[in-house]
Amino acid sequence: MSKKFIYLLIVTITLALIGFVFIQFYWINSAITLKEEEFFRDVKSSLYTVAGKLERIESMKQIKEFQENQQLYREKAAQLYNPDHPQSLDSTSVFEKDGVHYHINEKVRTSKEGSLYQKTVESVAHNGNSEVHVRIGYQGNINTNDSVLSYQQNEKRLMLDGMLASLYQTNRYKPILERIEPKMLDSLLKQELKNRNIDAKYEFAIFDYDGNTLLADSTNNINKILQSSFYTQLFPSETIEIPHFLSIYFPNQKNYLIQTMSGILWISVLLLMIIVFAFTFTILTIFKQKKLSEIKNDFISNMTHELKTPISTISLACEALNDTDLCTNNEAKSNYVNMINQENKRLGMLVESVLKSATWDKAELKLKVENIDIHSTIKDVIKNISIQITSRNGIISEELNADKHFIEGDKVHITNVLYNLLDNANKYTINQPIIKVQTENYKDGILIQVIDNGIGLKKENINKIFDKFYRVPTGNVHNVKGFGLGLNYVKAIVEKHGGEIQVISDLGKGSCFKIYLPISHVRK
Repeated sequence: MSKKFIYLLIVTITLALIGFVFIQFYWINSAITLKEEEFFRDVKSSLYTVAGKLERIESMKQIKEFQENQQLYREKAAQLYNPDHPQSLDSTSVFEKDGVHYHINEKVRTSKEGSLYQKTVESVAHNGNSEVHVRIGYQGNINTNDSVLSYQQNEKRLMLDGMLASLYQTNRYKPILERIEPKMLDSLLKQELKNRNIDAKYEFAIFDYDGNTLLADSTNNINKILQSSFYTQLFPSETIEIPHFLSIYFPNQKNYLIQTMSGILWISVLLLMIIVFAFTFTILTIFKQKKLSEIKNDFISNMTHELKTPISTISLACEALNDTDLCTNNEAKSNYVNMINQENKRLGMLVESVLKSATWDKAELKLKVENIDIHSTIKDVIKNISIQITSRNGIISEELNADKHFIEGDKVHITNVLYNLLDNANKYTINQPIIKVQTENYKDGILIQVIDNGIGLKKENINKIFDKFYRVPTGNVHNVKGFGLGLNYVKAIVEKHGGEIQVISDLGKGSCFKIYLPISHVRK
């Protein structure tokens, strides 16, 4: 797969993903807008309903009061107009005419037998003369239309008639705060909003036509309540009264609407994250596969070169043995045979290392566990590799400070691990190699450090050196042979022993490989 095609694929998928994200956000914004419109309609409808209920409640109160007063009127009127109703009346009047003072007293005593009427008139002149006239009789037989008592009865009838005539209008035009109870208004608002599945926190207030606050359940947001788009007129059927308005405000309206849509929004975000993750994973996989392809090609090229050298050497040795002149020389013949034998072993080791690499990180790798003296193993490895180091005028030293240096492990594999680390320290040092091996006890195990003054590692290479087939770019160091399997093998063996490996390195200053191996091996 060419780079051009990969980049074209990435650009295409990226544009498609950006388009999908744009559509997703557009859909979410449209859904929120629709939810806001629905919320607006429901709140306005609730306010209209509350205003209508308030008007009906007041009308019912007025009708009830009218009916109660009408009943009282009927009872009083029955007492005034019903002659059979037992009653007692008493009236007194005083006035002066032509210099004579008159004192008139009228009484009516009513019983089941009838009404007894008594009228007493006392006159007193300036000269002191006085007269008393008494008139007694049944009311049915005596004309009392010109009496003071009759006048007072007519006044009472007119007063009751006027009271009933003006009762309804008097109650109708009371002050607005006397016509509305705050608790009842709050209860109606809650009920109507609940009927429309709205349980958001709200604040309400009543304003007059000029915007003056007449009633408010909270003064914290009074200006926002006044400017709210959720309002309605109270008692709209009144034509001669100054209008009053009920307004309601939701402090957390935006958050409430988002919460009501949280399920759909979370699903949308989750799907979007899954798609972005899948896209990212796909791109990373493409680059990883491309890199693996490059590593594979490099490995094949390097392996071909490594295998070609012993094959060429064997081929040349075979040609030399076919020479009749050389065959007579036993010493030369023996050298060529030994050369063929060594190169054959080398070729076998190369092939075996490639074949075994498939089992390093799998359960098929079995360890032959025994009691190992790490210090003794380190000394043996240093003795074998010191020839290569001293040939470059290098120095290799040891500081074996661990008191407990016996562990349970596979001696062959542990030896190979140490050899790989020391061989790398030698190969990746440009000038005179200076290598140090240190040991110390750490926790319930032993810590081995291999320190060199080699070319070091870049930060971006440190986490990759243990990958299979990965080879660090060597810069000015040439002819460094290998398959990129050494450190991968080292890590696999250390982990099989239940240990850990860590590398600390500075570019151009050298590296330090730290291996921790537990004393007691846990079989896996």
